[in-house]
Formats: sequence, C-alpha cells, structure tokens
Amino acid sequence: MPSIIIGLNKEGEITRWNQRAEKSFNLKAEEALGQSVRDILDYISSDLDGYFRKGAPSDSVMTVRKTRQSGKRIIHEEISLYPLSDSLEGDSVLRIDDITEKVRFQEALVQSEKMLSIGGLAAGMAHEINNPLAGIIQTAEVMTKRLTDMSLDANRKAADDAGIDLETFRIYLEKRGIPRMLKAIWEGGQRASSIIHNMLSFSRLDHGPFSTHDPVEMLDNIIELASSDFDLKSHYDFREIEIIREYEANIPVIPCSRSQIQQVMLNLLKNGAEAMCEIRDKGYSPRFILRLRRDEDKLYIDVEDNGPGLSSEEKKHIFEPFFTTKPVGSGTGLGLSVSYFIITNNHKGTMEVHSRPGEGVCFTIGLPLHI
Repeated sequence: MPSIIIGLNKEGEITRWNQRAEKSFNLKAEEALGQSVRDILDYISSDLDGYFRKGAPSDSVMTVRKTRQSGKRIIHEEISLYPLSDSLEGDSVLRIDDITEKVRFQEALVQSEKMLSIGGLAAGMAHEINNPLAGIIQTAEVMTKRLTDMSLDANRKAADDAGIDLETFRIYLEKRGIPRMLKAIWEGGQRASSIIHNMLSFSRLDHGPFSTHDPVEMLDNIIELASSDFDLKSHYDFREIEIIREYEANIPVIPCSRSQIQQVMLNLLKNGAEAMCEIRDKGYSPRFILRLRRDEDKLYIDVEDNGPGLSSEEKKHIFEPFFTTKPVGSGTGLGLSVSYFIITNNHKGTMEVHSRPGEGVCFTIGLPLHI
C-alpha cells in the first residue's frame, strides 16, 4: 500500500499533500496546503509539538506508532518525520504507513500461541479430571445397586445381619429421594465425562487421512460441546438458545476431518450466539436452525440464526482475514477465514453466507460425499 507523504516547512505548515493523503483523510491537496499539520492530524499533534517547538535538528528522525479510527475501521499507523538535510529552510517530510495488517498478524500469532497453550492445558486438565470423575460415576452406580436392588443376595444378607427389613428400608429411601439423587449424580457425571471426551477429541491435531463420519451424530456431538459454553463478558448461556434440527432422512456418512469440522461448526455457533445475545428486545428468543440435506454429490449443512443479520458490506468481507463485526479487542477476525479455508481448501467443499440486516444469518456448508 502506498505511503502517505506530507511535506512540511519549519513551522509545521503543509507544503505537499499526496494522493494517498487525500484519500486517507478525505481532504483535497488545495484544502490542506498552508494549514498546520497539527490542526489536520490532531491525533499526532502532541508528538509534533515538541519537534517543531525545539526546531528539527538536521539528523533527527521522529518515529511513533499511532492508532486512529476511520468509520468502523481501526487503523494502525507508523509515522516517521524526516528532516531534509539539503534544505536551508528547515523543511521536513512526514511519512505515514498503514501497518494494520502487520499489527493484526502479530496479534493473531500471539493469540494462536495462547490457544495452543490453552489447548494443551485443557487436554492435561481433562485427563486429570477424568480419573476422579470415573470414580464418582462408578461409586454412584455401586451405591444405586446396593441401596435399591433388593434382589441381590449380598444386599439381603447384609440386611438380615443388621436386622433391617428391606421393604421398609426401600420405602424410606424413596420418601427421602435417595434413588433420584443417586441418578442425578450418575447423570451429571456422565455429562461431565461426555464434555471432557469432546474437549479431548477437539484438542487433538488431525493431520491424518480423512475418515468417514455420521453427520447426524457429529452435529449432535458438536451441539452438546457448544452447550457447555457460557460467555462471562456477553452473559449468554448457549443452553438458553433454542435448537431446531431439520435433518433429512437417510443422511449418508461423509469423508472428513472430524476435528476440523468441529472447529468450523463451533465457530459458527459461537459467533451466532454472541450476535443474538446483543438483541435485548422484550419477548425475543434466540434460535438456531440446523439443517442436513443432500443432493447427488454433496451434503449441505445450514446453520441459521435469528440474530441481527449482516449488511451487504459486511457480507462482502465476512470471509476475509482480520475482518470482524465485533467491537475492538473482542476478536481476531480470523475465525471465519480459517473456517472458509478448512471447508474450501482442506475438504474441497463450499461455504456461503446469506443474510439481510434484521433477518439473521444463514451459513451453508457443502461437503463432497466422495473424495
């Protein structure tokens, strides 16, 4: 991208204003010439004040990095002020370079490293949690048998030795809700075990050949994994979102990377959930519609929400790296571009978005039935 070049005299008045400056600041050269650069570029005025107040030494170069907002876009810039050594009038040149992509790439690398570390930590924690969890589930099963199965010989013998009538004891347990509590412990343990299993499956890097998977089972598994998501910043609970499944009958298995498809689907579900939680209208109920359908050579997955939707401009850039509709600091803008790469490059499929403002978003993924 061409640099913004601004010529300045020793007072900081503009003597040159190139085309890139005109486009970036929406100001024609004839309007800029003769004006103080500190008035036009007020976001760097404090950096320029000292420079021009002291006078610019012939070998002095000032370089700073600044961030400014242009519409909805956040722009990172590297600003350098060079004195002209052969100028007797103390003239200088201000050069401004847009380094937004460089900064975002660096941020994405840092975020990627963080996610790798978190993924490894989560996998380690999951293994550590699995061991005591297995003990809880097994103990709940054993307690249920020993307290509620009156046909077991060992239970009858222990009751006889203690002088307890099993039928009376059973009535007592029922009245105190003990079997129901034991069942709740077992079901809670199984759910936690399932979540951990899904986390471990998702955290494994998948570099091997594709294997065949049942799309229905895979999608239901992903929904279960997403159901454990609660965003403290946005205050949304995925379990409060209505999920409508519209699956065609006799959906065939497909060749794919399970973990990569999980990554794509989780990203779409999380993005949709975050967008829907922004709607605070009374009576509004967030909803996903998930569809599975096929034609002769492709399986199609629709992920449709009833959120705020996308503008035509947002839709145009939605799969571009670093583009995001979220507030600054809330996302890297890489999730959908990575998802698009996974589907179109790794799986030789298609990924499209359909949306209008106020009418929600529908992402459609097409995966080949045969590779």
